[in-house]
Amino acid sequence: MPDEKHHGSTGSPISRRSFVAAGGMGLVLSQELIAQASDVKQDENCPFCRISVGKLSAFKVWEDKHFLAFLDHKPITPGHTLLIPKEHYPYLFDMPERRYGEMMTRLRRLAAPVRTAMSSKRVGVIVEGFGVDHCHVHIVPINGGDELTRRGVAGVTDDEFALVAKKIRAAIGALRADR
Repeated sequence: MPDEKHHGSTGSPISRRSFVAAGGMGLVLSQELIAQASDVKQDENCPFCRISVGKLSAFKVWEDKHFLAFLDHKPITPGHTLLIPKEHYPYLFDMPERRYGEMMTRLRRLAAPVRTAMSSKRVGVIVEGFGVDHCHVHIVPINGGDELTRRGVAGVTDDEFALVAKKIRAAIGALRADR
């Protein structure tokens, strides 16, 4: 693989090889979870709703009956993950209070494996929702306070995304084994 240079979130170059070294693999939704997702309110024009029911592909790292986490296709840093509710809510604060609380619990549980998998000092969280009109939380591995910008990593291949997703899923699995 060529060692092309891309600019990371701090503006410094990140090689594609470094991105891959940070590492994952796309997860296919199980038929059971797809069936469960069909019971929730969806917007057929929403790309995140389409991802949640398996009509659009994404590099999924985790899911349960109500939520899904997958890699951002335009990552700020390697391992940048999006957490979404499977039900369509355009805005975080449109969610019922109970579902909002469940989402924050999932966010907390996902932060540690993302941090571990990407060997980052911390995980930054962004909620803005202007790119896609479906509630989502950005879980971004960071090593400094100036990394939460949209400069990001460019030119990432599907194989590179797959390696990163695999690494995060392995960290999630290790966390479950510790409980």
